[in-house]
Amino acid sequence: MKEQVTIMDIFFVFLSNWWKVLIASVLTAVLALTYTIFCIDKTYVSRGSVYVNNNNAQIQNEQYMNLADIATSQQLAFTFIEILTSDTFMTRVQEKSKLPYTPGQIKAMVTMAPLNETEIVEVQAISYSPEHSQKIVDTILDNALDEVHRVIGGGSVKVIDEATYPLVPASPSKTRNTILGFLFGAIMSVGVLFLIKMFDNRIVADVDLMEVRELPLLGIIPDGEFVRAEVKKNVHK
Repeated sequence: MKEQVTIMDIFFVFLSNWWKVLIASVLTAVLALTYTIFCIDKTYVSRGSVYVNNNNAQIQNEQYMNLADIATSQQLAFTFIEILTSDTFMTRVQEKSKLPYTPGQIKAMVTMAPLNETEIVEVQAISYSPEHSQKIVDTILDNALDEVHRVIGGGSVKVIDEATYPLVPASPSKTRNTILGFLFGAIMSVGVLFLIKMFDNRIVADVDLMEVRELPLLGIIPDGEFVRAEVKKNVHK
């Protein structure tokens, strides 16, 4: 076994066995695609958004909003998120939606975050059913204002985007998994071939003998078939 391994050694192993690497990579990619299609459950994400404000009444017929109100609303968004992700509200969502999940399961499906540090809060729900994801977001949006008023007695919540119906699954990604499978197959096959090459102690060429014995090579006994072929060529000439 060589004491030093260089990039060129790995490169030459790849060049001399490129077709084996290609076959292994394609097979691994096909396996990854098959596993993704038949063995991984699809998940769907529904999204909606609300605008939160620190005023009890909606602002109408105003040319501008006070900067202090905007800053307060941005901070209030985080308070609203805590309220709308509480166990109490998740229990209410479960009761209103009548979905076959526990409040804890619904809470694990839901994520909320301010959009670009604004007072707009995006609500997301992920599940194995597009209908269930949309139903959860719809229920949260419909009951958000009442819950905020119940807890803090003020503020306003206005729906900007209704819950979307996810037409395509958010995961898994067939393209990504297939590419990863191809790359994994390529790396693993090159690694296995290189290890086989490294641990192969057989003497195949005269260079191998010189490396093992570290002695000069005085001559080579030619292969019998090679000699006969050369003799035939010379006779025909």
